[in-house]
Amino acid sequence: MPDNQDKKNQEIHERLSIFLKYRGLSLREAEQMLMVGNGRLGKMAQNGTAIKPAFMEKILNTFPDLSAEFLKDGITPMLNPNDEYKNPRHEAKPISLYPTKEDEDGTEKRFVYTADGTMGMKVKVVPAKAYAGYLRGFADPEYYEDFDYVVIAVEQEHRGTYLGFEVRGDSMVCLESAELAEQSIFPGRIAIGRDLPRHQWVYRLHTHNYDNWVIVHKTEGILIKQITNHDVENGIITIHSLNPDYPDEDIYLDEIEQIFSVVQIIKKTR
Repeated sequence: MPDNQDKKNQEIHERLSIFLKYRGLSLREAEQMLMVGNGRLGKMAQNGTAIKPAFMEKILNTFPDLSAEFLKDGITPMLNPNDEYKNPRHEAKPISLYPTKEDEDGTEKRFVYTADGTMGMKVKVVPAKAYAGYLRGFADPEYYEDFDYVVIAVEQEHRGTYLGFEVRGDSMVCLESAELAEQSIFPGRIAIGRDLPRHQWVYRLHTHNYDNWVIVHKTEGILIKQITNHDVENGIITIHSLNPDYPDEDIYLDEIEQIFSVVQIIKKTR
């Protein structure tokens, strides 16, 4: 059984992981910024290794917005007040590994290609401010004309209808553990969903293949949830929020206008 010090070490690693999730950084990206060996942070967390003072100082210098007290007690606010974020020194220029808007050829084609043939798919995004009018306009192609779009990496030309939804609210945010923080969908992120045609709702939804779903409810609006159960016989789904303040709910499929399986969660580009 781990002693108190081992438990404290593990809690510090979990809080660091929560911060990195908030910043949108993987462990590898954080290691590159800290200029330490590949896998070091993961191994330290797995083994519950104490972070030595010199390395802790390096972490806090690299991430000046991270509160040292938060790492220690988990109660103090995670971000230092009035601490302006400082960009790390970059000694190399990153390159895009998949197409962007700049790779367009000026046509209205759905797919975008780089010179070497790498493929991307253009996906319109419904901004949070447009949610209120979505139910009235989603069936009208003109409704989407003024919406911005993102380009996501794909390996083939996908069929079906894909749409992005800007996430708002905290129903899918939970920081109680590193695992739940990793699953969280923070406000401002974009959930890319594939429309599931209504005739497929009579079969069991593939909840084992997709962690998250966008549910367009006829009266409750646009919801982003997990689906934990599908009662096919009675046409009922059970939706679940990561935030424990939001209880699970049973919803009749007859009350739903659209269902999207979320295939990607991405950050807004600007």
